[in-house]
Amino acid sequence: MRDELLSVLEALKANPTLREALGNPGVPPANKKAIFAEIFQGLSAPLPRLVEKLIDSGRVALFPEIVQRYRAEWNARNNVHSAKVITALPLGDEESQSVRKAIETAVSGTVEMETSTDPALIGGLRVEVDGHLFDGTVKARLHALRQHLL
Repeated sequence: MRDELLSVLEALKANPTLREALGNPGVPPANKKAIFAEIFQGLSAPLPRLVEKLIDSGRVALFPEIVQRYRAEWNARNNVHSAKVITALPLGDEESQSVRKAIETAVSGTVEMETSTDPALIGGLRVEVDGHLFDGTVKARLHALRQHLL
């Protein structure tokens, strides 16, 4: 169910027209349910019922928050940690695996890693795991050195 929730959320994020149709109070609930059922066929039973309840109550906009909380609870119960890794340059597959393994060793668990780039970092990487920030960027080191010298 977790993967299904995430895939439905990604589809809604990627398709603003679909998101608007499901959240539009002018579209009858029966039509919204038909749209959802047609697009997302083959989902496990609890998920379509959840979305139907959200449609009936006019609270489809809460779906992203529900997914986020479910994911956080599932991760906590299964020792899975969310990590955001920001680098100056894109990581290759080998580098990405190396970073993932280092983080998994540090947290003693499995890691879901999201990577992005920010050229302003100059070099190094910034890692945020479960709300804890580890900044090993050149930019941060230069800032610390500047503070030390002043």
